[in-house]
Amino acid sequence: MTKLYTIGEMSQIFNAKTEKIKTDLLVHGFSIDSRTMNAGELFFCIKGENTDGHHYISQALEKGACAVVADPACIPEAIRQSSFPRILVPDPNLALREWAADIRKRFTGKVLAVTGSNGKTTTKEILAGLCRHLDPNAYATPGNFNNFIGVPLTLLEAPPDTKWWVIEIGTNHFGEVAELSKVVQPTAGIITNIGQSHLEFLQNTEGVAREKSGLFAGMSPGNKVIVPDTLLHLDLVEEEAVKAGVDIVKTTAVTEQASEKNCKIRFFNEWFESSIDSPLLQQNLVLALTLLKEEGVPVALLKQAAAALDLSVKGRYQQIEMDDWILIDDTYNANPSSFYSVLENLNKTYPGLRKIVVCGAMAELGDLSPELHRQVGETMVKNGVEKMFGLGGAEIKFYLEGWKNGGGKTEAAQRFSDIDDLTKTFREELRASDVVLVKGSRSAQMERFVEAML
Repeated sequence: MTKLYTIGEMSQIFNAKTEKIKTDLLVHGFSIDSRTMNAGELFFCIKGENTDGHHYISQALEKGACAVVADPACIPEAIRQSSFPRILVPDPNLALREWAADIRKRFTGKVLAVTGSNGKTTTKEILAGLCRHLDPNAYATPGNFNNFIGVPLTLLEAPPDTKWWVIEIGTNHFGEVAELSKVVQPTAGIITNIGQSHLEFLQNTEGVAREKSGLFAGMSPGNKVIVPDTLLHLDLVEEEAVKAGVDIVKTTAVTEQASEKNCKIRFFNEWFESSIDSPLLQQNLVLALTLLKEEGVPVALLKQAAAALDLSVKGRYQQIEMDDWILIDDTYNANPSSFYSVLENLNKTYPGLRKIVVCGAMAELGDLSPELHRQVGETMVKNGVEKMFGLGGAEIKFYLEGWKNGGGKTEAAQRFSDIDDLTKTFREELRASDVVLVKGSRSAQMERFVEAML
């Protein structure tokens, strides 16, 4: 927590009723998990996809909670009449966001927000790394805490004594980015790309573009948002930006190899040297550098920060040199657009080597899932992939159909339902100098394959 609040102050923020507790009591901490909370902390009865914090009020009180933030209608009947300290609100999840919004209003530094279909977390890590070169205390979203619960938790833990907060904003449904932006109130932002993500709820890429444009909702007129000049539905995004009074800045860059380990990126009429050798990550670096330049950071400082940047993000296009082959761990997540980008990058980067894809299913694609899996399977063949090993259920069958439609050899693509069978067959067929991409949605848990190889 960045500031101590009294119970009275918090009840005013929530417009809430308090019972069995003194309003001048100071809140020294908070928790949303009764298993890890400490005595004296405030317990928020958060409702998640699979659990409801109201069911754990008794455990929180046993751990010494100073009070609970709860919906009175959801307090279990067995303890509803008990005498325990409480702040009563209609929606504890909303209360958490309202508290986070109050914390944000008190911060006087820059708040940089990152959203997009793919590359959010990687871009956030790059941007945070650059900011830490400028200020060692710069703070960023931990992991991918980018949803309705993760974003407020991030703000509530952010230190006030820094110049930079870097906040990642994600979405599953219409309106989430806009609501989170109103909490975060970014002073500047990045939209990494628009792609086929969360189509089960956002319907199509135009819906994705409108949702990502929700980033403008919490911004002030004149604030800048950086986008790649190849952004899908750029006209739609620019139209939404005009309505909000936000300025869109488009990026482009030229790269060339500077040495065996470093590359050079040319923009702002300057050459920037970096150890980032992936074109995908280089684009993310350009977005981050452009944002900081627009925020007034001198180019000379940005050059130093780019040269010092150490980026090794597990599960996000992490290239691992094995004994005599290359393993590319991109297991953190997958959707069609991220798959297309990675396959194109793979083809350009390793034109003379045999390429293999080990893949799991892509989640949250709704009725379009079969066709989108087919398209990815076909794209594998078009980008020179010679073997495909799929792990999982029915979606893998659609990868295989697309593989065949694209002209791939039937015997070169296999489906497995068991991780041990997959790893055994893979090892038997692996050759020296192979390049192996491993990718799938979080639910596919393709990191199991990477761990087995390592």
